[in-house]
Amino acid sequence: MEPVDPDVSDLRPAIQEPPGVDALIERAELLIERRRWREAETVLRQGLALEPENLTLLTELARTRFAQNDNDEALHLVRGVLVKDPSHFEGRYLLFHVLTDMDEAAEAEAVILALIREFPGAPGFYTSYARLMLRALQVDKARGLVAEALRLAPDSHGALQAAALCDLVDGRRGDTAAMRRLLVEDPGSRETLSLVINALIDRGRIREAYRLSKELLRAQPDDPFALQRVKALAGEAHWALRPLWPLQRWGWQASVGLWVAAVAIGRLLERQAPEWAATFWICWLVYAVYSWIAPPLVRRLAAR
Repeated sequence: MEPVDPDVSDLRPAIQEPPGVDALIERAELLIERRRWREAETVLRQGLALEPENLTLLTELARTRFAQNDNDEALHLVRGVLVKDPSHFEGRYLLFHVLTDMDEAAEAEAVILALIREFPGAPGFYTSYARLMLRALQVDKARGLVAEALRLAPDSHGALQAAALCDLVDGRRGDTAAMRRLLVEDPGSRETLSLVINALIDRGRIREAYRLSKELLRAQPDDPFALQRVKALAGEAHWALRPLWPLQRWGWQASVGLWVAAVAIGRLLERQAPEWAATFWICWLVYAVYSWIAPPLVRRLAAR
């Protein structure tokens, strides 16, 4: 009797089916939770090869591009999602964050206000809006928004973080150790505070910017950029430059205003009190020379 050959088909390895879109989305979300953005992007693009119009895939891809500082691509993707579905919740909230990061404050505010009107019981929206107001240095409005978030959710970690950030920006005394821990543990707070510092510098509020920059450096002492910013602001906030605060605060407008005021006062003294006119012009000349010479010298000394 001849031996029977086994069925060779039973010996072949089973062909594994490629993962479907749902499985790819689940895998990408796990990678996003772990902040493995590039790997998540690869998985999402695999899903888009299967379903190019899938809104969840497109939104999550926009999120990964945003996390990798590609705001233009993230904005393009999320706007595409909202063209297809204007009510898409995740897309709208992501749009708010992208616009905020791009300093499109007015458009970002319109987006978050619309979300708050539709979901008035969501504390996270009030917290996000508060951070936007902090970036615009509207601290009182930010405090009001944080208060509403805490009313809705008294134990909300995000709202408590925003409240501490308001205290830090406003210069109020509190548990400084807790505030520094906040800056260490919450990247969003560091980013918000950094943008607040930039806004203060733009508005000439140098001493406030210097105070906050030191707090940020204490929270991340190994950050070379934070250290360099503190050194730069140390010169601008030095006591020796306090007589020049109008020039620091308002720039060339202050320079023009002071010059016009000096000419007017000098001519008035020449007519009304000529014995004081020479003294005034000498003082004005000393101030002018001081404004040219002192800043570079003080900055150089403070940067050492």
